[in-house]
Amino acid sequence: MTNILNNENTYYDKYQKYKIKYLSLKNIQTGGVFNKKIVMCNDTHSSDKPLIAYIMPKILFVMFLGNGANIKDWNENTKSKFLDRLKTLGSVYVYQDKVHNILHYDLNFPDHKEYDNDINFDLSYVKPNSHIKLVRNDISNKYKNIDDYKFIPIGWSAGSLLAQYFTQSYASQCLHCILIEPASIPINFIISEQFTVKSNIQFKKMLQNLKYCNTDDIVLMENIIWNLRLSFYSKHLKLKLQVPTTSFVNIEYPEIHKGNNKIRFDEIKLMNKHNPDKYEAIIFINKTHTIFNFIQPAKQIIKYCKSIITKI
Repeated sequence: MTNILNNENTYYDKYQKYKIKYLSLKNIQTGGVFNKKIVMCNDTHSSDKPLIAYIMPKILFVMFLGNGANIKDWNENTKSKFLDRLKTLGSVYVYQDKVHNILHYDLNFPDHKEYDNDINFDLSYVKPNSHIKLVRNDISNKYKNIDDYKFIPIGWSAGSLLAQYFTQSYASQCLHCILIEPASIPINFIISEQFTVKSNIQFKKMLQNLKYCNTDDIVLMENIIWNLRLSFYSKHLKLKLQVPTTSFVNIEYPEIHKGNNKIRFDEIKLMNKHNPDKYEAIIFINKTHTIFNFIQPAKQIIKYCKSIITKI
């Protein structure tokens, strides 16, 4: 009888081990707990030593576009098919920031039809604090059990500032923040008078008038929106990072845009000064502002993201 029981225990333990392996390979989350330590053998059939499994969290990449960008710029318009590669590592959330839809009405812009005609938004939508809440709520609506996920925000160009503020606001759920050719964090920024709007009513009226205006009016609105966001970042976006952050930066050699390289190196120096243990910069040479467009750089970014996840 004893030998039979021992055999049953052996078979049962083997079953549990395979079960643990299966769960780990499938990246299944249990109970919304990050790296949860789970004791698998707590019944009368289990052996004296409990089996322990570490269950990986689900990963969600949250994408933030640059100024004037179209949602297709992440994938369809790239040589690398960047999002297709990213989706091999986890789920990917993308959205079209409506502020860029004003380009739909710029008839002098060759790709204006690529943008939706929806410019039904107000100052609240423009402001980063309320904007990222809308993004977070949209994520919750699209993904079940959102607390089971770990976020990796990815921001390109001006979208890097939104990505950083999103990370700052939801730090406990963010695993890492990836910045691609990031815009500089503004310090002591003041909006000039020409880009100031006095009320939400004035702003909405200006937006609707864009449907019948010229390119100069659209450029003015772009500057108003950008300056409003810069003013907010200057006051609320912290240089001290709460979450590990990596920048992928392009350096020109020879330098085409004079002063660009100095700006990049100054940014890296500043971020390293405030975050010696949480910030890293990876430099590319002559890969343009859209680094992820090219196949080899895209592969390197994907490989880096994979290394972040496998360290969990």
